[in-house]
Amino acid sequence: MLLTLTPPTASMRTEAASAGFYHSEGWNRDYPGLQILTVEDLLAGRGVDYPPAEFVNVTFRRAPRDRGKLAEPSDLFGSR
Repeated sequence: MLLTLTPPTASMRTEAASAGFYHSEGWNRDYPGLQILTVEDLLAGRGVDYPPAEFVNVTFRRAPRDRGKLAEPSDLFGSR
């Protein structure tokens, strides 16, 4: 995101457009790679368009703990 005090110039908008898009597989949506916002935009309530951070890790489960016998140091590094 580029934050500016003044409205973006034509060359700034061209540069932002040339940055392409980021495709979020999780949300199946494209997001601008570079976004230009003015301070006035922020004060008016406009924000950066990016994938929501909510529920990001919902699909990932914690690995089960191995409650078996712990390895002896000699098992790990060979006998001495």
